[in-house]
This record gives sequence, structure tokens and C-alpha cells, in this order.
Amino acid sequence: MIANSNIEDYFPFCMQQGADSSLINKQRIRQFAEQQPILTQKYIADTIKAHLVFLQNGGAGGQWKTIHVKGLVFALYFGEDVPFGQQANFELQRFSSKSELEQIVLPFSNFCGSIIESVSFQHSDLSYSIFTDVAGQGVNFQNAQLAYTDFTRANLENANFQNTNLIGADFENCNLTGADFRGANLSQTRFPGAILQQIQI
Repeated sequence: MIANSNIEDYFPFCMQQGADSSLINKQRIRQFAEQQPILTQKYIADTIKAHLVFLQNGGAGGQWKTIHVKGLVFALYFGEDVPFGQQANFELQRFSSKSELEQIVLPFSNFCGSIIESVSFQHSDLSYSIFTDVAGQGVNFQNAQLAYTDFTRANLENANFQNTNLIGADFENCNLTGADFRGANLSQTRFPGAILQQIQI
């Protein structure tokens, strides 16, 4: 635990107000994802394989933008046209807590609005990915690569970020109550409007 007087030394911009998110309907986003069938492990594995081909053919290096339509949020990726493979898109999907997602390689992937509660991404590479508006209570990112990943408005209560590379990651307006950041690299990370109660550092 750290004193409030020193909190911004660890969590840059956390004392600043986050962007207005009044047009985002978090309840509707969750309800939409809950209506989807839980992703099978075969689907996840096939998506990872196609994404690796996407990366090998020049898919990395693009930028994410988000749009909102009737309260829902969608992520758009602007990058090079890739002739082979397919970018991983788990937008508004639902994972089981038993989904096998440890030690995977999925940089530049889309998890916008997905349900990833209690999922383990330990030792995975998810850098430059987008996790905006996810339901991620209890998610485990221990020892993961999350450089420049966007977690805007995500619910990450009790998330585990121990020894995680979070260089340049964005936690604007996130609920990080009870999250564990011990040993994490927080260089250039942003926390405007984030809830940082009962955190560990």
C-alpha cells in the first residue's frame, strides 16, 4: 500500500480526471458479451494460429481507434493490408475462467468489451492490444508483456499485474480496486480517472 500523497509518483496522472464516458453503457456491453457462447479452446487456438500468420505477413505496427454506437464500444485497427492470416478479434466475446491463454503470442489483438474474468494470461505477449471496456475481475497478467496496451474503462478489480511489463499502457477510467502491481514496469503508463483503492505496489 502507498500513501495518497505519493500515489502519483507510482501511477502517473491518477489525480487527473479521465475523459467523459457518459455515452458508454457498461451494462449493455456486458449483457451483449454474456449473450455470446463461451469461446471453445479450439476456436481460441485456431485464432492464435491465424494471428501469428497475420503478424508474420506485416500485420503489426498499426494503431487502434474506438467508436461507440448506442452505448456499445467497438475497436478499429488501422494498419497495413495483410494478404495472409487474420488478426485476432475477440471483441464482445466471453471466455471461460478455464480458457488456456497462458504463454500465448497475441500482440495487436482485439479484446474490446470482452469478458475475461479470472482468466490467466501469465507469460503471454499482448503488447499493443486493446482491452477497453473489458470485464476482467480477477484476471491474471502476471509476467505478461502488455506494453502500450489500452485498458480504458476496464473493470480490473483484483487483477494480478505482478512483474508485468506495462510500459506505455493506458488505464484511463479503470476500476483497479485491489489490483496487484508489485514488480510491474509502470514507465510511461497512464492512470487518469482510475480507481486505485487497496492496490499493492
